[in-house]
Formats: sequence, C-alpha cells, structure tokens
Amino acid sequence: MSVQLRTLLYKRINELSVYSPFSFLQEKDPEVISGETVIKPLLHDINEGLYRVEAIVINKETHYFIFKNLKWDSDYFKFSINRIELILFNHQDPMVLNKALTVFTNTFIKPGEYFFITVPCEEIVLIQALANTRFRLVETRLNYYLSGLENYEAQRFQVRKAVQADIIILKNIAVRMRNKYDRVHADPAFTSEEADTYLGTFVEESVKGFADMVLIPDMKGIEPFGFLAVNNPKKVMGKNIAKLVLAAVDNSQYKDWLFKLLSEVIYELKEQSTDFLTTITQASNRRAIRTWEKAGFKMGCTTHVFSCGGR
Repeated sequence: MSVQLRTLLYKRINELSVYSPFSFLQEKDPEVISGETVIKPLLHDINEGLYRVEAIVINKETHYFIFKNLKWDSDYFKFSINRIELILFNHQDPMVLNKALTVFTNTFIKPGEYFFITVPCEEIVLIQALANTRFRLVETRLNYYLSGLENYEAQRFQVRKAVQADIIILKNIAVRMRNKYDRVHADPAFTSEEADTYLGTFVEESVKGFADMVLIPDMKGIEPFGFLAVNNPKKVMGKNIAKLVLAAVDNSQYKDWLFKLLSEVIYELKEQSTDFLTTITQASNRRAIRTWEKAGFKMGCTTHVFSCGGR
C-alpha cells in the first residue's frame, strides 16, 4: 500500500466519517468515528490483501479505487460480483472524476463482471461524476437508528424464534412480499427470478445462523406469516450496537405485525444491554419507514447504491 494513499485517507479523515455505519453516534467526534470504523479497518484489510487498489491519474489528480471480489455472491450468481468500498480523491471537479470513472469501467470491469458501490448523499462530487458513466442508480437507502432501548415499553406480543422447519414457509413469504425497490430486485443485472431466489436463500441462511435471531408470530393453529431477522449487539467504540437484517410480513389477514415483531426484537435486545439498534430501508418503503418511526427510530443518514455491469 502506498504512503500517498494512507496520507490522503488521513487528510480526509473528517469527511470520510459519512462512510461509517456508525456516523449517528453524535457524542463521538467525526474524526474518531472515521479513524476507528472506516480508515483503520480499511487499511488493515488492504494490508491483508482483502482489497485491490488501483490508482488512476487524470489531470495530475490521483484517484484510488478500493474494491474486493465477493466470493459467496460470485459463486451464488455464477458471475463475478465486486464491491467498491471507496473511491478516494482530493479535488472538487466532477468532470475530472467522471473521466477517472470512465477509465476504471473501461479498464478494470471486464465483460460479464458486476461492480457496485454505496455512496453517502454528502458525496456530491462523486454522485455528480457518476452521471454519464456506465454506473446506474439502483437504490436509495435510509439508515435508521434507535437509542434508549433500556427505556422501551410497549404491549407484548406472542412470538417465537424460527427453526429450520419454518424455512420453506418463510422463503415463500419473502418471495410473495418481495420489495421491487431493494438492490437486487431493482438492478437490471439480475432477473426477477434470480432476485426472488436470492432473497429466499438469504432467509434460509438467516434461520440457519447468518442472523443471530429470526422472530416470527406465534399464533396457535396459524402458520407464520412474517419474520424479522436481527444480529445481536457488538461492541463498537464502547457501545453495544445491534442490526436488523431482513424483514417480510404478509399483512393481508393480520395487521401491524411488522411493528409487533420489531417491538419484540427490541425487548430481546433490551435484555442484552443493547445501546443502539440500526436498520436500513429503501426511501420508497413508506410502510417500513412508518414502522421504524412508530417505534422511535431516528434517521441517521442517506446513501445511494450504484452498480455497473453484469451478465
């Protein structure tokens, strides 16, 4: 790894805090958030060879593209899936950056390969530069967080943890209640059938252990009609932070069960001394947004997902 890359990362340390999933920690200095949750992990993974770094110079300005191949996703979809973690530069000219992006897509993205990147809404220059390239906007995400779980009080509801015997039912719910605006369903690189199958596999793996907990309604004589998957809290800069993973609920017969499942998840996490619970949804998912806000979530940040390529 070049000294120039490390130097530029620390030169932009304050600005890069918007790339942190923990930027909502307002009591923490942005420089600390950026250093601890963005720069240090990124430098570690680069040194471990987990990321590839390519430098593209346009008009004497160096642009670093930091990306990795996602092996599980590539094996699953049977074509190369790659995530760009960061595009690092030190200027404010979208036209220069646009040229660098064009060089990258023409040089490093081979036919049939797929690349995507999540861009904070604050990165105006990058967002403007992505226009008129091969990248396309596929999802706008709202990132929410809930604090004060220790004080949460609400009516209790009958739920239980999903087991492997529930998988087929839950997979069918996920497909039936598909969200056409999520990243995979909205991206033309994937067919609707592929996106549905991927979602079903995601649910299956969540029950098998990818998620720490999957809660479902527990109503006597009625098979499950929804689920909410969550990861238990992990310590981040002294705070216990948990994350919602995936949800789908069929409200055609029984109403408001996304909130009921969420409420019971909060109670479960309360027992684990959770400080914050985070979640992501599409800006178009008004039902989910209303549910998060009903439970007391606040919006932390907005991000855009762009992708390029595919079969």
